[in-house]
Amino acid sequence: MGTEQTLTVERSPGFAGVTVRTLHHYHRLGLVVPTERTEAGYRRYGHGEVERLQEVLFFRELGLPSTRSSAS
Repeated sequence: MGTEQTLTVERSPGFAGVTVRTLHHYHRLGLVVPTERTEAGYRRYGHGEVERLQEVLFFRELGLPSTRSSAS
């Protein structure tokens, strides 16, 4: 991976208020997919994924369903 820094859930302020279980759910739906996994299996997220999570949370707050559209 290039010079982009990746973060685990515990180290990222962008994940505040989001449980690991919620992130796993979003991953299964294809909404927020981790950039990589560590050797221990931990999911790591880059800047783009943190921004995507913020978008998902914004739309969730508006009451929109958590499904990936065909336009994505």
